[in-house]
Amino acid sequence: MTAQEDTHVNRNHLANILLPLLLCACAAAPGPAVHDKLDAKTGSTVTVIPEPLELLTSGYIGAHTGAFAYLGPFEIDQMGARTLYLWVLLPHDVSASVVPVIHCDDTPVTLPLQSGGLASMGLAEPPYAPPDPWGAQWYFALDDATLTCLARAHQITFDIPNARGDVVRFTAESAKNAAGFPVLETFATRRDTKGL
Repeated sequence: MTAQEDTHVNRNHLANILLPLLLCACAAAPGPAVHDKLDAKTGSTVTVIPEPLELLTSGYIGAHTGAFAYLGPFEIDQMGARTLYLWVLLPHDVSASVVPVIHCDDTPVTLPLQSGGLASMGLAEPPYAPPDPWGAQWYFALDDATLTCLARAHQITFDIPNARGDVVRFTAESAKNAAGFPVLETFATRRDTKGL
């Protein structure tokens, strides 16, 4: 065997080893990160997604009204007792006194409203920094089945009446030709959600 043939064989051997490793690395790319943060005043650990999911309104609702609503699941761990919630933020010009109707695809979702505020959940600070500081924040108890539905949905919507009584709809759609929201799937997978 000549030195040229020996080099050619070594390059092929190296390529045969590296190619599968590179392909595995691409296939195993992590989804969006999920963060744990400490609520310093209560000592609770709060697990959140990096940024709340953004929903866009379907129509013009006024020059001074926010066009976006937000949602984010979060889990509170108080000395091993884990509780799952859903945080929702609606623009300040949309009714803050009426609970929004949440839809997972076309199915309305019924979640218990947490009316006691942050302290009743064991928190001193909101789980997400509100993108609209004047927006109405809502907290709901969240179950595994609803989290799974939201993670796999093609569309998530909020319906809420505005001050005139007209229903305003905010919508988030999954990527074209795909089902689900990767950041919600990552959150559900991290907490070992049943049914995912």
